[in-house]
Amino acid sequence: MNRVFLNSSNVIEIHVVGDQTPHSVIEMCDQAKGLISALHNQKKPAYLLDNLKAMGETDSETRAAVAKYAKILPFDRAAMVGDGSLIMRLSTNLMLRAIGRSNIRYFSSTDSAMLWFGLSPIER
Repeated sequence: MNRVFLNSSNVIEIHVVGDQTPHSVIEMCDQAKGLISALHNQKKPAYLLDNLKAMGETDSETRAAVAKYAKILPFDRAAMVGDGSLIMRLSTNLMLRAIGRSNIRYFSSTDSAMLWFGLSPIER
């Protein structure tokens, strides 16, 4: 049920739905990589909006796959959007520290993430 697509603002959206496995992470990242290349070929920035609000369970192997791809995907900026709960904020921020890239941030709203990209919030 995961979805990876280019939205109307030319932002790559990844909707993570349900329990995840290393395979599902690799599949989403491969799709995102193709969209990143397409944007860069058009001389456009590649912004990634990773919506985690409907995410289910993950294990350590799955989280390691996320960290690996987050380190190597050539996006310009990435925003991880969660439900704002304390556990989501803490666990995501710990992962972001481990990844070590300054161009990835956690937000509790899509609007805040879009503003960080320098774009207007998306009307839904």
